[in-house]
Amino acid sequence: MSQQVNEMVYLGGEVTKSLGIARSSLTKYCIALENKDYKFIRGSNNSRAFRSKDLVLLQRMKDLVQDKGMTMETAVNVVLSMLPEEERTGAVLGENKVISSEATSKEQEENTQISLLIDKLEYLDEISDRLNSMEKELKDIKVQNKILQDQNDELKTTVETSSSKRDENLLSLIREVQDTKKMIAASQEKKWWEFWK
Repeated sequence: MSQQVNEMVYLGGEVTKSLGIARSSLTKYCIALENKDYKFIRGSNNSRAFRSKDLVLLQRMKDLVQDKGMTMETAVNVVLSMLPEEERTGAVLGENKVISSEATSKEQEENTQISLLIDKLEYLDEISDRLNSMEKELKDIKVQNKILQDQNDELKTTVETSSSKRDENLLSLIREVQDTKKMIAASQEKKWWEFWK
């Protein structure tokens, strides 16, 4: 049998003060966790008692639900997905219920790992949001570039058409001027025998 020491447990009132939540919110969190097979320590009157790892779990749930806007079910799934299956079960709290110091140290290490995993998940979520935003901006830029390219092609066609019409009009005008000059020259040219008239 392993050496055992008393583990600190907290009652609901202490937990609500520690987490800064209402008693009804604590109850909802606990019920949601229990619906997914997480077990809290139960006292002799079937009331819940909370270990430090339970507090960490509930704090994460509160952060995900209140700060991140997740649904209760999603928050429960995220929080529990980080726990090994064997840590989801609790025990009945007796007068002399004790847990070994080895287990407490392992629990603290696991809590730290859970905390780091959640922080990494939040960071990855933030990066994912940034990438989605950048992807949307890139699509918008591509659409704008396509519009500008189409406008540029249309403008080029318009300029070429206008230039061609201008050239045709200019040639036509030059021909008319030359024809007019020829007519004027022809009308002013007198025959040598009519010169004395």
